[in-house]
Formats: sequence, C-alpha cells, structure tokens
Amino acid sequence: AGAPDFRDRIRRATGRTLHVPTLAERLRWHGESSVSCANVSPGAAYFQDPDGHGWVHHSAGSFGPGRVPIEDPASAGLTKGIAGDRAMTERFCSDVLEESAPSVAILWLSEPDYTGHHAPLGSPQHLAAIAGADALVKQVFETVRRLDSTGEDILFVTGSDHGMETVADSIDLTELLIAAGLKDSCESRELVVAPNGTAATLYFADPAGELVGRVARFLAGENWVGEMFAGERLADAGLPTDTPMQIAVSLAAEDRENPHGVAGYAPIVQDPSDNESKIGFGQHGGLGPHEQRPFLIVEGGGFERGERRQPSSLVDIAPTVLRHLHMDHDDMDGRALPHRVSER
Repeated sequence: AGAPDFRDRIRRATGRTLHVPTLAERLRWHGESSVSCANVSPGAAYFQDPDGHGWVHHSAGSFGPGRVPIEDPASAGLTKGIAGDRAMTERFCSDVLEESAPSVAILWLSEPDYTGHHAPLGSPQHLAAIAGADALVKQVFETVRRLDSTGEDILFVTGSDHGMETVADSIDLTELLIAAGLKDSCESRELVVAPNGTAATLYFADPAGELVGRVARFLAGENWVGEMFAGERLADAGLPTDTPMQIAVSLAAEDRENPHGVAGYAPIVQDPSDNESKIGFGQHGGLGPHEQRPFLIVEGGGFERGERRQPSSLVDIAPTVLRHLHMDHDDMDGRALPHRVSER
C-alpha cells in the first residue's frame, strides 16, 4: 500500500477504494472539513481520505476536495525522518490548526517508525527518533491548548498504531511452498503470498478448492508459524472470510532481549519487492506481544484524567472523535472510548 499510485491501482482492479465511509467522508456529510498531513508512505497517506472528501498534504502530491491537485510547496520535498517531520509539524501547527481550524486535523509522523525499521530497537538512533517525535507531539499539544485553554472544545488524541519486534530471521514463504509442491513457481497465480512484516496473507485462485486445506496443513507443521487463521477462523483475526484471501499467518515471537535490552524477537516473511536486510531491526504486522502494545493518550473533550485498563482498538478512535463532534457513530465496529476511568 506504500506506493503513490496504490489508490489508483486498487480502484482499477476492484472499482472502488474502501468498503466503508472514512472519517473525512462522514465529516463532509455534515458540511465539516478535515485535513490530513502525513510524512509517511504516500499510498498509506492517501488512504486516510482516498476519495477526496477533505484535504491531504504529502510530499508526493497534495489534494483538496474532489482529489483536485493543489500547489503545496510546504510539503514538496519533505523526506521521512525527524527533519521532515519537524517541517510538517511546524506547518501543521501554524497553517492547519491556527489558520484553517478544520473540524478534524490529523498529523502522521514518520518517526519513530522510520528509524525503528532501519536501526536496532533501543539503539541511540532509535532513542533519538523517539525523543524527536515526543518533542513534536508536545509542540502540537501546546498549540492545541493555546487555542483552547479550557480543554473542552478541542479533543487531543495521540498514539501509535503498533509496537515492534526485533527481526530474528527472514522466511521465504513462496520458495517453501514451491519446494513442498503447493505452488508451481514464483510467478504462478494459483496461490499468491502477500508479505506483511511479521505476518502474511495467502490468496487463492480457487478459494473453495482443496489447495487451501493442503497449504493450511503444511503451515501448521512449521515451527516459525505462531498463529494461523484459515477459512471461517479468519474472522477471529478481524479478517473477511469470503475473499480469495483464505489463510493468514502470524509468525512465532520470542521474548528474549536484543543487544540494547529491548524484548521481543520474531521472523518476517521475505518480501520480493524489498531486498534490504531487516535482520536485527524493528518490524511489525503480526500478533507478537510487543508489536501489539501501542500507546494511546486522549486529553480534553471532557475526558477524566487517569489510566484506562480495559482493552481498546484503533477502530475506537473514529467513533470517539465523532462523539466529540456530536455526530452519529452507532453503525461503526469500534466504540467511543469512556470519558471516565470507572466506565466500562
């Protein structure tokens, strides 16, 4: 999903982008606006609002409503890393928060994810990236509170979408399937592997065919497989059961520490489109315990101070935002997060 033309390719292949309305689309229904500033992979950035209901700013190209290209010299030329993140944050605070003041403003920083993928977790480079990102979040928070000193009008949400595990090994799943007689060649289409870091999904030309069961039995015997979801069990991982994707695997994680004292190792599924070695660096995508520990801080908007112990999910953020804006959200998979510590 990282390539800048990913949105256009998926639309050509399927006739649409997403199957449910985005936050930007829901705001547009009410005549409200949204702005997303992202210093991450362009394909991922554009999927914050793939159908052009608000504004999206990115170095690969920026768009306004209707996906009309706009001149955006402040975003052009930005690169991943703390320098690019700092420039985007400056612009986000001044141009977006203070001047445009949309109903929803999203800032997506590249750090510390970018450095975590290219340096050992807990290394000086990684700790510097975390500190840099922390300072930028503080800058946004201080801007928000200067605009709303009471903390009642503006809801401030900051978090990460995942943690990371240290990469222990790289598994060439496609070659293993060929060697086991389950796939004809790297180019054959009866079975296609989609690597996703410490996980992978497997797509079948015949989703109801006997090959699905054969592949599932093969994977069940591999010691690098942590959890496997096949057929109807895909729903347990929040995945659809009625598509060509009939198997998903999360690779087996270990709790040992890396040289910098950061716990958590897992292998990854080799990606033929990426020949850069990831061994010893950070990765995510599966169900390892350390990559499944993101953080979330919510401040303002009537939220009582204190730590929430009950589970939450990424899908809970949008309904929380919509509740703050007094917009309907009952049809969503997620739930608005509790205002008070004692709520369940």
